[in-house]
Parts: sequence; structure tokens; C-alpha cells
Amino acid sequence: MSSSATIADQMFTLQHKGALTTGVKEIVRMPFAGKISAVTAAVTTAPAGSTAIFDLNKNGTTMYTTQANRPTIAAGSDSVTAPNLPDVLTWAAGDRLSVEVDQIGSGTAGTNLTLCVSYYGSPATA
Repeated sequence: MSSSATIADQMFTLQHKGALTTGVKEIVRMPFAGKISAVTAAVTTAPAGSTAIFDLNKNGTTMYTTQANRPTIAAGSDSVTAPNLPDVLTWAAGDRLSVEVDQIGSGTAGTNLTLCVSYYGSPATA
């Protein structure tokens, strides 16, 4: 592989075990630059009463500047493939990406969150 090779269709997950509470849950420092191609989210216990809403942050700032586009799991559901990508699609080597829980459900909180981010990346920028 050449030094400018691109890795396509890769995925990483940010996971939070237990009942959802609001706030930043998991952070990963990215060792290389990348560009998001899809975002999915799943919980093992569905939220009840209202939706669960998640955000993806880069260095502490939302990547979903259009907040209505954040991944949302409907009450009674356990997963979603976010129909809209974040407004900010890229990160640089060394950036910190985190998942933030913005809403948990109003009756029963969802549990055991896994947020999957599919991306294209370049290890040459590490």
C-alpha cells in the first residue's frame, strides 16, 4: 500500500454500557484523518415515552450543526441508521471524537448504546 492509500468502508464504535444518562459518554482519539460515510445507533433496551437522541462531537463541538439531523432512536425502537450525515464530515489525525447522549427517553431510558461510524480514512496522515 502506498503512503497515500485510502482505507475505504471502515467502521469504529463508541459504546456506553448501562442505562442512558445525558452527557458525553465515550471519547476516542483518532490516529489518522477520516471522512464519515454513515452513522448508525443501537440500544439493547428501547427508550420509552420519547426518543433517544445522540450527538457526535469533534474536539468537544457537535458535528451535527443542524441539530434536527442527529441520530434519533424512536420510542419503542432499538436502532436507527441516521438518514442524515453530520454537517462536519471530516476529522484530522489527533482529533477527539465523542458520543454525547442528548435525550434518553421520558419513561424508560434506553440501555447499552452502540454508535457506529463508517468512514474513509488515510493512515498516511497519522
